[in-house]
This record gives sequence, structure tokens and C-alpha cells, in this order.
Amino acid sequence: MAKITIDGHTLAYEVIGSGDQTIAITCGGRFSKDAPGLRELAQKLAERGYKVLIWDRFNCGESDFRFDSDSESILNTDALASLLRALDFGPTLLMGGSAGARISIMMAVRYPELVAGVFAMTISGGELGLGVLAARMLVPNLARAKNVPAEEAAAPANSEIELKKAA
Repeated sequence: MAKITIDGHTLAYEVIGSGDQTIAITCGGRFSKDAPGLRELAQKLAERGYKVLIWDRFNCGESDFRFDSDSESILNTDALASLLRALDFGPTLLMGGSAGARISIMMAVRYPELVAGVFAMTISGGELGLGVLAARMLVPNLARAKNVPAEEAAAPANSEIELKKAA
């Protein structure tokens, strides 16, 4: 088990395998990288040629406790981005369940240059949680793409944009 310091706080992680293609697996709930089945999944992926990151989010497992962000999801999304950069992983397939799915999706929105793809499982909050996530992160971009010229739609969305009613 390795540790890295991010913004003065310790984050625990492990890299399994040595392939060129990278995968980061993020647990949900308060589970750590030592959750039953997680290491075995990482080992199976490594046997197939992947380099796999398993890690303890802040406030889980062997990582430090932190409460200095607007939300725990933002805190851990930013932490994963820092960890992937520090490990020189490059664009990585992100896998996660529950809170790990939420962090994986948020990574794709906040740090698309670090994401090769997202495999989101059991998104927490059920239909309501998925709907809120879509409304906050996807709808503004979809509406922007529909209601403005293509060259403007390619620019990052601004949360202050008023959405036009569909005619």
C-alpha cells in the first residue's frame, strides 16, 4: 500500500499490474480499497494487461479525514484527478459503484483530459439521484448544443445560461 500527500492530506492507494492501459476503480459507500472482491477484480484486470488503481477516498479506509470542500464528491473527484496526474496514468477508464460511480461521472465532466471512459455501476440515489446528476451536469450542455450554433456549443457551458424553451 502506497500513500501520497495531496493538499497536505494523505491518500492511500495501490497500483496492481503494469499494462499500458489504465483503470481506476473507486468504491462506494464507506468501503475502502480492501472491500471484498475489489482487489480480486483489480488482479483479474491486471492479468489481462491493465494497470489498475484502487484507492481509499478521503474519509474512507487508510486515507485522511477531510471536510474542507463544497462537497465530499467534489473533494474526492479533485483528489482522484491529482492522484492520476501524480501516477502519470494519462487517460484512464474509470470504474465505480455508488459514490464511486458519481465520482467517475464527475471526473468525466471536470477533467475530460484524464478520462478514457466511464463504467458506472449502481449509481447512488436510484432514479432520483441519477436525475439530479443529469440535471446538474448534462442538461445545460445538451440545451446549449440544441439552442446555439455548433461553434458556440463546443465552448464550456456556463451555469448562468438561461435555457431557451423548445419551440
